[in-house]
Amino acid sequence: MKLLKKIILFIALLIGSLNWASAKSIEDQVYGWLVSHQNNNTGLLGNQEEDDFSGIYPNALAAIAFIHKGETQRAEKIFDFFLKNFDSEFASGTLKGFHQFWNAASGAVFSDTDRWVGDNAWLLMVLNFYQNKTKNNKYETMQEGIAQWIISLQDEDGGINAGFNKNGPMNHKSTEGNLDCYVALINHSFQREKVLKYLTEKMWVESTQRFQMGSTVHESALDCCSWSIGALGSGFKKTMSYTEKKFLRTVTSDANGKTINGFSDFVDKKKVWLEGTGEMVVAYNIVGERGKAKKYLKELEKAMVKSEMFNDAMGLPCSTNDPSWTGANKKIFVPSQCWYLFGAWKINPMESQSLEQ
Repeated sequence: MKLLKKIILFIALLIGSLNWASAKSIEDQVYGWLVSHQNNNTGLLGNQEEDDFSGIYPNALAAIAFIHKGETQRAEKIFDFFLKNFDSEFASGTLKGFHQFWNAASGAVFSDTDRWVGDNAWLLMVLNFYQNKTKNNKYETMQEGIAQWIISLQDEDGGINAGFNKNGPMNHKSTEGNLDCYVALINHSFQREKVLKYLTEKMWVESTQRFQMGSTVHESALDCCSWSIGALGSGFKKTMSYTEKKFLRTVTSDANGKTINGFSDFVDKKKVWLEGTGEMVVAYNIVGERGKAKKYLKELEKAMVKSEMFNDAMGLPCSTNDPSWTGANKKIFVPSQCWYLFGAWKINPMESQSLEQ
């Protein structure tokens, strides 16, 4: 009889556990994937499922998600990795700046990749965010080092040059990168105001109410629209009309066969960029268009796929179709996960985090 009671109790607990797992919300399953995907040794996350190729920008986004959920130790593992490599990789040589890409399993740097200003700005952005939330100054030297490197790339017109590739300086200016720098340089107000002046006087296209892609490309990209609202605020809501006219698409997902309505990354692409659609959800939340935010959040949920690696986890590839690299249309992708969560949580990861507040 005692054995039978134990068996019944075990079965009841098992059923209860299964019911709890099945009841986990989409948000919990998406966030749970980020947690499971973080490498225990390096602290880094590979950009997509079943891949150790790892970028600074995706890890910065993941760190923001961890901090928001109160798991600051997970963010610190990412920061500690870069702090460990600061003297040898960031501050070495004449070019300086962190390379964009690393191996999440081994910690090795891909030394032929660019020292792109945008990735470095996102790392500074999240370090500012962390210090603002925790009042911990552990990474202050790295923060100021990145800030001074960014400032060293500032041109006379106020714009920030793109950084360095293996051939030397990249002397063009990206609007996306300058929006990143505007947020990241919150504690350097003089240089920051020069960036804002460059963006509004040189990159803003008044006739179509939008930002051009950069100093060498007049057309716009989606993140020039969504991130202008994230970085500069709801005053740039006027760019939404252009964004909806030029970037909205309805396509079939390669990953699950469902019809998805969302935003493409470029005007000539016929796909839904799931990461960018998450960015637009955040932008809609910022400007108070909650109905549209909710609509496109639901479209992202339609595009979700189950994780191939982790139980009770799901997520979003980079895009629905027309992959820019192997797996981009089918494998769960860190930035898509994070921007979905930021939209669901109604937070703006680009909101300025001044240490003087």
